[in-house]
Amino acid sequence: PYGADTSGENRFMPPKKPIPWNEVKDCLVYGPISPQRPDSGWLQVEYGFLYQWIDGFQDEDCLRLNVWTPSIADGKKRPVMFWIHGGGFFSGSSQEHPSYDGENLSTLGDVVVVSINHRLNVFGYLDLSDYGSQYASSGNVGMLDIVAALEWVRDNISNFGGDQNNVTIFGQSGGGSKVITLMAMLAAKGLFHRAISQSNSIVQVATHSYASQMTRHVLEDLNITRENISQIHKVKPARLVEAIGVAERKMGSAVPTDVGRAGLQPVVDGKILPTHPFDPVAPSISANVPFMVGTTRNEASASINNAPIENLDEDGLKKKITEKYNSKGDAIYKTLRKVHPDVKPVEILSFISAQNPMAYLQASRKAAQKAAPVYL
Repeated sequence: PYGADTSGENRFMPPKKPIPWNEVKDCLVYGPISPQRPDSGWLQVEYGFLYQWIDGFQDEDCLRLNVWTPSIADGKKRPVMFWIHGGGFFSGSSQEHPSYDGENLSTLGDVVVVSINHRLNVFGYLDLSDYGSQYASSGNVGMLDIVAALEWVRDNISNFGGDQNNVTIFGQSGGGSKVITLMAMLAAKGLFHRAISQSNSIVQVATHSYASQMTRHVLEDLNITRENISQIHKVKPARLVEAIGVAERKMGSAVPTDVGRAGLQPVVDGKILPTHPFDPVAPSISANVPFMVGTTRNEASASINNAPIENLDEDGLKKKITEKYNSKGDAIYKTLRKVHPDVKPVEILSFISAQNPMAYLQASRKAAQKAAPVYL
């Protein structure tokens, strides 16, 4: 544990230190994950089977981290790779997928790998700041959890053979979005020294205006008002998760131009998160942090829910690229074939489906600072 149980009076509050212990603690199994919709990591049961997804055990006592190290007895201080899972800001965990196991990376890279669980969705990003000063941080406690985990690394990772002064944060999809959000948080400054964002799709998060609308819909579904706001600490986790779906349907998928994505997410509050992560510019707080950004090559297969497309031929590939990119289609096709001359057409299609223009935007804004290396 890197933090205390977040249920009851700790719900919607910044993370607290865990209750200390003196005995040897059994930490040989993964800990609980943040409450979330069951099976929310995939759209169909078949996805879960093919990707070997694991939901895990849900509980609000979820501030747990995992450590893999090649050795604690050789006196070495190894680089630390701090992994942040995907799933947007609403789902996922450090153990949901076999590839999240840090043993191979730790052994082959001779690094210490850390992965974390933290609060998600309504538990991590419900902005209740309009309902009492005690909730001033509620819209960003999920990000504050990650900061607390980084503080744990700073204070303890040397005991596991890691160098607290050589920490790289990296994450994919929603994890990549959390990486760039950390880069804009003063509380995270100095806790990491390099950042890698893989396949993230935002430069903005929520404004208070957007977040407050989401909150209003959640509370209406729960029959909670300003007068009885304390009751929200007693609502069952599953009921809170249910209310998210109601609120999201009322809000719809369209978002204002100054909001990163639909749904619950970190909130620009002027304090914990002073500005949008990468809009209109890269954050000055992390100007000196080297940054790598890009798209995960094997993020998904175009055929996972469309088996016949495995037989796509070259003409079919050209047609699909042209449909997606119009007049630029032919040039894009030729470039992809030059880079990947021997792969099947369906693999080229898979590469395209994962390409994200936000990577180029983030790289250009970070490079404009002329303060640290940028890798695209």
